[in-house]
Amino acid sequence: MRRLARAFCISSVLFLAVYAVAPLRDYFQEWKRYQKSYNRLADEKFRQNIPVRATPIGIRQIWNRDLDTVDRCVTCHLGVDNRFLRDASHPFRAHPVTPHKIGETGCTVCHRGQSAATTVRGAHGRLRWWEDPMLPSQYLQSSCGQCHAGSSVPEAWVLNAGRGLIETSRCVGCHKIPGFARREPIAPDLDGIGSKVRPLWLFRWLKNPKDYLERTSMPDFQLSDEQARVLTAFLLSQKVSVPEASVTSDRAMVELGQLRYREARCISCHAQGGRGGTFGPDLGKVGGKVRPGWLESWLRDPKALFPQTRMPQFSFPEKDIRAVVAYMESEFADSSIDDRQEQELVRSLPPGSRESLAAGQDLYHRLGCGGCHRLKQMEGQIEFGPDLTEIGNKDVDRLDFGNLRLERNLWSWLFTKVKTPRTFGKNLKMPNFGFSDEQSQEIVVALLSLSARKIPPRYLAPAEKVSPLRPQGDFGKLLKKYECLSCHTIHGEGGKLAPDLSIIGSQARPQWIASYFRLPYSLRPILTERMPLLGMSDQEIRTAVGYFQTVLLDDSIPQKLFPDGRPDAQQAARGKELYFNKYGCHACHQIQTAGGYVGPPLDGIGGRLFSGYVLAYLKNPQRFKPAVREPNYHLDDSDARALTAYLLSLPAADKGQR
Repeated sequence: MRRLARAFCISSVLFLAVYAVAPLRDYFQEWKRYQKSYNRLADEKFRQNIPVRATPIGIRQIWNRDLDTVDRCVTCHLGVDNRFLRDASHPFRAHPVTPHKIGETGCTVCHRGQSAATTVRGAHGRLRWWEDPMLPSQYLQSSCGQCHAGSSVPEAWVLNAGRGLIETSRCVGCHKIPGFARREPIAPDLDGIGSKVRPLWLFRWLKNPKDYLERTSMPDFQLSDEQARVLTAFLLSQKVSVPEASVTSDRAMVELGQLRYREARCISCHAQGGRGGTFGPDLGKVGGKVRPGWLESWLRDPKALFPQTRMPQFSFPEKDIRAVVAYMESEFADSSIDDRQEQELVRSLPPGSRESLAAGQDLYHRLGCGGCHRLKQMEGQIEFGPDLTEIGNKDVDRLDFGNLRLERNLWSWLFTKVKTPRTFGKNLKMPNFGFSDEQSQEIVVALLSLSARKIPPRYLAPAEKVSPLRPQGDFGKLLKKYECLSCHTIHGEGGKLAPDLSIIGSQARPQWIASYFRLPYSLRPILTERMPLLGMSDQEIRTAVGYFQTVLLDDSIPQKLFPDGRPDAQQAARGKELYFNKYGCHACHQIQTAGGYVGPPLDGIGGRLFSGYVLAYLKNPQRFKPAVREPNYHLDDSDARALTAYLLSLPAADKGQR
């Protein structure tokens, strides 16, 4: 009995101790200390006549039934929605300006983390079995992608860049990724590549693409010499019928080719020696890459060899085509391509037997080349990588970290996988794209946005509406022949390199458009000439201009603003005063070579643009070009008309100044 009584006494004392400590433990809760500190800050601000109110001591939370979240972050982060606390210290500092109502959406829908936690370690820590840890700031924009599915998310430039890299790197060629459709391959068609390229160039390209062209999107598969030879032999067996061509060294022909090459302004799309556009392949060493016969056939009709090409068809006479080939073979030779080395390589290639070609075909399939390239022989034989549909919620414990010294979280694993894929194993299939740290981070942000979380429709950003453009008839044929939509946009479809043509019929005068087609010139002195000299026939020009004037219009823009098309002299004089003294337009625009270089010169603008468009543009430039730097001065009708009158009175620049 004594032993039992002693045990009862000891347990009673322990119970009383625990009972006494429990209130003390609750009194010293971490979140209570923060709230008391906040109230002291509120009292201090109140004495300074700053509207910051103290808070009652207690757990605070935001309950969003639609998002199925209960956020207790505001228990400590008490000033998140108070703009008067922007300079306060954490955790009381106001949240940066956001289009979202924090009191409605809560915090963890964007920041992730343990929403019910009320301790710093619980909410911010990196606990071993924590399902959804809080995102570091550099990956925070991934949360924007949960609701914004479009390619361009306002102010989420890191997310936009990551999505752009996924698109241009053709990740969808091997992976299933929501929002990225498996469109037509954009890499060169490999049917007939054996008739196109030289063997030594192909072998070196397969071994290390960036050694030939640093900016290429083709990844490095880190092939062994034997693998590269097997794949080279297989690709060289893919031939098409192209005529043999003997390159002439006749100086007159080379000079004619140089003239035609420059007139066509090939440098606008193709680089040579580090200068020029990046829209098409670099031509700096094309003489060591492409066979002359194939190049001649390509210049004659690019779409006959590659129907998906964005290269326009130039109307070169046969003699000019041969001259351009002679010039390119002469000017853009590759000194590293040696005939003797090439012969040695050809002798070392596997024989063209059925077994060796089957080995090359198997390697082509295993590397997933069909994800980017088209080859009829291999159509439908694409081997996919893992499905990335919900990669943003991948369970960390299902990832293989091996012996790598990485933080055990999803973003560290993804960053390493994107940056150096073979770190996880030399026999893995994923090639090395050569992404920089910044690019790898951007791609990880885009991948983390691929969440399994179901977002209610009312929180989803509206999908981008793109009007389908399917011009038919003669104008549709012109668009295809000259690949106009590779550079220009019409009603949301096309490229961003050149001006939008959606309402060109209400903007530019038809006489000017026709003359520009015949002899394009740079509208801005600081820009490289872009528009190539396509050699359009008079009939083709009439077809294009006619379509512009009847279809690509904005009926709200009048063509004629002034009687007889002539602005009033007194009104033009007032416009000149506004141009130079009130609005300072000369800081960005030139007239007779005097002025800034940011915007285009304004000489002879009346002979180029309709007066109604000039007026509408001055009143709201962003209506027509959302990203334009031209400031919107919110001009009243009087000032806008005066400026328009002055601009239309300007004579054309001297030809020598153009």
